[in-house]
Amino acid sequence: MSHVEARGVILRLLVWLPLLIWLAWTQGRHLAEALLSLDRAVLDAVLNNFSVLRMELGLQREWVFQVTLIADQMQWVQGRMLPAGVTIDVSTPIHGVLIHPIVLASAALAWPGLAWHDRLLRLLLSLPVILLLELLDTPLVLASSVADLLSYSLNPAADQASRLVDWVRLMDGGGRIALALSAAFAVAWVQAKVNSPRS
Repeated sequence: MSHVEARGVILRLLVWLPLLIWLAWTQGRHLAEALLSLDRAVLDAVLNNFSVLRMELGLQREWVFQVTLIADQMQWVQGRMLPAGVTIDVSTPIHGVLIHPIVLASAALAWPGLAWHDRLLRLLLSLPVILLLELLDTPLVLASSVADLLSYSLNPAADQASRLVDWVRLMDGGGRIALALSAAFAVAWVQAKVNSPRS
């Protein structure tokens, strides 16, 4: 990348990134609401010993996904019995939903050497990827919170991080942005393949 291209990327980021963050801050709740039913379906599939009684948005200090689950059957967790019918409440902020579209839209709008119609194509190609990232994020983070809560509540002395607990720590530790950046490069590769027959 030349110095001119690098300056162009920085300038476009300075223009578009604040706008995208403002849109996410003011309109992000609507995106989270639109994804509720899909998130609920994935969460139901991942936590097969539980049923989702309620999943909705709630305003605490910030907007969060609020979920109530019920244990469908007796199960053993960390060597302790969890009876059927126990309910569990977990929540997670909606900002995870917003990071993916901000990163992918920023990449599409700031990428060097693209004409405007190519930037629009990049944004369109990013939409299914954003949906996939969301289905890997919110439902699995909520499932991770359930695993962590059960493990710690039932047997704190033997509490060990499960793979689900590791997932939420990975996502909150920078994995969410790393996934979105990797997805942005994957979308760029797909667009290059789409455009290659034209050249």
